[in-house]
This record gives sequence, C-alpha cells and structure tokens, in this order.
Amino acid sequence: MPNNMMSTMMNTPLGVKTLHRFGARHFSTSRVGDYDGQQIHWRSYAEIDANSARLANALTRLGILPGDRVGTFMWNSTQHLETYLAVPSLGAVLHTLNCRLSAEHIAFIINHAADRFLMLDARLIDSFMPVLPLIPDVEHVIVSGTGNDAAALSDPRVVSLESLLGDAEATFPWPEPEENAAAGVCYTSGTTGNPKGVAYSQKTTYLHALASRSVDSFAVQERDVILMLPSMFHANAWGFPYSGWMSGADMVMPGPHLQGPHLRAMIESARPTLTAMVPTLLGDLLLADEKAPLDLSCFRAIVSGGSAVPSSMIEAVRDRWDVPVIQGWGMTETSPMCVLSHPPKDLNGQTETYWRLKSGRPVPGIEVRVMDDEGDLVEQDGTTVGELQLKGAWVTGSYINEETDAFTEDGWLRTGDVGMVDARGYVQLTDRTKDVIKSGGEWISSVDLEDVLLKHESVAEVAVVAIDDTRWQERPLAIVRSKSDCEGEALPGQLRSFLVDKVAKFWVPEYWAIVDDIPKTSVGKMDKKLLREEVAAGSLVIQKHLGFGEVND
Repeated sequence: MPNNMMSTMMNTPLGVKTLHRFGARHFSTSRVGDYDGQQIHWRSYAEIDANSARLANALTRLGILPGDRVGTFMWNSTQHLETYLAVPSLGAVLHTLNCRLSAEHIAFIINHAADRFLMLDARLIDSFMPVLPLIPDVEHVIVSGTGNDAAALSDPRVVSLESLLGDAEATFPWPEPEENAAAGVCYTSGTTGNPKGVAYSQKTTYLHALASRSVDSFAVQERDVILMLPSMFHANAWGFPYSGWMSGADMVMPGPHLQGPHLRAMIESARPTLTAMVPTLLGDLLLADEKAPLDLSCFRAIVSGGSAVPSSMIEAVRDRWDVPVIQGWGMTETSPMCVLSHPPKDLNGQTETYWRLKSGRPVPGIEVRVMDDEGDLVEQDGTTVGELQLKGAWVTGSYINEETDAFTEDGWLRTGDVGMVDARGYVQLTDRTKDVIKSGGEWISSVDLEDVLLKHESVAEVAVVAIDDTRWQERPLAIVRSKSDCEGEALPGQLRSFLVDKVAKFWVPEYWAIVDDIPKTSVGKMDKKLLREEVAAGSLVIQKHLGFGEVND
C-alpha cells in the first residue's frame, strides 16, 4: 500500500474566470455606477457581464491569443471593470497603466511588457497623444467613450470601442485558463529607477480576492457599497474590483472626479459602506468637514494605505463619524494586501488607537520576518529593528525580465522597508531603508517624527527627509505645508517647542522648509525622492535654527 495518500478532491482551476462567472451567476442584480461629475449612472452585474462578453468577442475578432498583453489607460469606470473581467477570463493578460506617469515612463512600461492591444479612456486622449508615437509595436488602440474622439489620434491603429461592440454577441464561450498563467501585470512606481513589472497569476488573483472577503481583512460582502477610490491602474485597486465582484457588492466608480465636492456628492448619493484611500485624501475629507459638515457615518470602515496614517487622523475619523480606520501595508509585489491593523481581542491594556497605528498583522497566506544587516533573523520582540521580508501565496518571486537583488537566496522578498514585529505578529514599519536618518550614529525615524508633527494644529502636511550636516553627517529636514491661517516664518519655532517634550532631543529638527504644496507620486504618496532632489539642487528655501546640541535646555 503506498505511503503517500493523494487527495480525492476535484482539481478545479482557480482564476479570474471562476470569480467572474460566480459574480455574474449569483449577483446579477447587484450594481456598478459611473459618476459623471453630477450623478451616478448605475448598471447591473448582468449588463456588465454581457458587455464583458461583447468585449471578448471583439478582441477575438482582432486576433487576440492566450498570453497577449492588453494595456488599459483608463480611469475607474464600468468599462474598465468589464476589461478587468474579460481579458483574464479570455486567458490574456490585463496590464493596467498608470495614467499619471510621464509619456516616456508610460511608453517604457508598454514596450517592456510587450503590450499588443491597448484600451484607452476617451477622457485621457490628450494625455495619451505624446505616448502614441513611442509605442510602435502596439497593434490596436481601442478608445472607450465617445466614438468620434478616436479620430483625434490620427493613427490607423486607433478604433472606437463602440464600433467594435456594435454587432458583438452578448455571450462568449469562456476558456479555462491555466491557473499559474499570468492574469494581470502591474508595474512599480519606479521611485528608485525604472519601473519593474509584476505578473499576477490567475490563482493568486483569485486567492487575493478570497482573502479580501475574510473577517479580519476587508470583509467584503454583498451588502457593501464600495466607493472605488483606489486607482484601478495601481495593484488592481487594492483588489477591490475582484473581491467586490466575487461578493456581489455594489461599486461606485468616480472616474477622474476625486476632488472634495465630488467625493461629498458620491457619499451623499450612494452612502457607501467601504472605501480605501491614501492618508492625503483622508486628510482632505477631514479639512472639508471643518468647512462644511460631512456625514461619513455610512462607512463601516475606511482602509488607508500608501504611507503611515497619523494617530490624529485615526482619532479624528473615529470621533467625528464613529468609523474605524484600518491601516494597511502592502506593495505592488504583494498584490497588494499584506498586513492590516485590526486590533486584537485582548488590547493588553492599550487603546484601540495604539493597535490601529501599527502597520498591521499579516493576513493568512502572508509570512513576515525581520533580518539584520548581517542577514540574521532578529527577535520578534517589538523593539528590534531590521529589514522586513515577505513570503506568501500572492507575493511575487521575481520581476518581469529583470535581474535584481530584491530576493534572498531562500526566496523571500526584500521589501526595502525597515521595521519590527512583536510577539503577537504585529508589524510596525519605522521607515523605508532610504528614509531612515542616521545622525551622529543614532537612528531617527522620519515616519515617527512626521506623526508627531501632524498632531500640531497648524500642520496640514509634513514630510521629513535627511539633509547633509557637517557635524552629524545627517540631520532631519522637516518640510511643512501649513494651514492657511498660519504665519509661516514663525512656525518652525513653534513646532520645535512643540516637539521638545514629545521626542528625543536629538530628533528635534533645526532644518525647516515651509511650502505651499508637498509633491505627490502618481499614487498619492509624498514624493520624497523629488524632495531629496530639490534639497540637493538648492531649490527649497530652508531655515536653519540652533542645532539639537545647542538648544538651551
């Protein structure tokens, strides 16, 4: 008798087609709405499923083959969702393109991924026109929106989606893609060099969506109304299009309308229960509420990620609307859900805010470890700091056509983030490797310093970066956007006094810059790379105060 018993379970491939058909079959009356700047136009899952079949038929007539890359240069919309469903279900590869990058970066990514087809939102034609001459190998550019707009591109490869779908059948014989085949491609933001491509498999896309439905992750469910604020061009909008569809949730697509008045209108009209956003956008909502009360009590949770969420913001959202903020840490390389800051059942004498300020605890399927500079595993004691490394079911094991040192010999992803893990498994990021400030042999966390500064009533935004110092090698430079009623010249002195009894004395910056705006990356994070370049170029007006060793105390 053999020693190794094999399973008796059916071998059913897991992938986008599986969740696509499940959502269409069981939630045909659930809705997805496009916001046009004035109102939301709703379509049923049944309509979207039929349109995804029409798109599949149209792409088949154009000669699409399994494995072909289909780029999307689109805002969050129902038509983008139809592409999300149709392309991977065909066995082709969905490649979402960041429409906020430069034309050169966009062209590099399209060419590097070898996109054969491209879906273009008509509202983005002006932005795309400089890209078109730089992508000679793309065979078809399909413009979604007003059909007449396609003519503005003056290229024989361009065709309107409406003309392709005119006589296309609303049913399609969906194939069964192999579960380890690529379903989607997303490129990193390229903040430290050229963007790097990550290929999500059919199986990992399904597993990530399934994990998003679990109670201690996003708990996506049929009764939810998801306000789709994460960009669908960035890490599959944090997976919400797939987990929402799998769950039968209603979804609201904002298109390009992400400004305060539009957010207010969508919230008042749809009364969403769940959304995700970067801290910058959450801060904008809080400021909007101060000017005119905003009712966010409809949300059961707001997920925030991309950068650390300050405690003042978590507490303000709780106090004003009784809504918990779920902080998340993830990367393009992790699909992106990785760790989430749900408080434990035993608070261990701490407040809920204490636990929500953590980067979070790994969701099932993800492993985290901390390694020191010598490559040794450090103790999981909540105090010992090192590089965070990841392994898991939906963590990439390589980049597309890219040699890199981002992976260890035993197969873990080196994140480039610095942090610690406590005995319960909660992760706390302290900084990016390149953002930790080493001053006179001591480490200063820019993240922690930013969090304290944001508690001052006059600070709207702050970014802390290292600046060269002849005595201490590096010192923190605090770059502050103040609230409109503040005196900029006096603010550094006020903030230095504010910090004295809140952080170690050597953390108090003597270098300050008061700015009208802090630049953001294409996904809404503070662009510290650009800020460091501005510091190096001398383009920031920097005030120098007494050094920490010279403070009269």
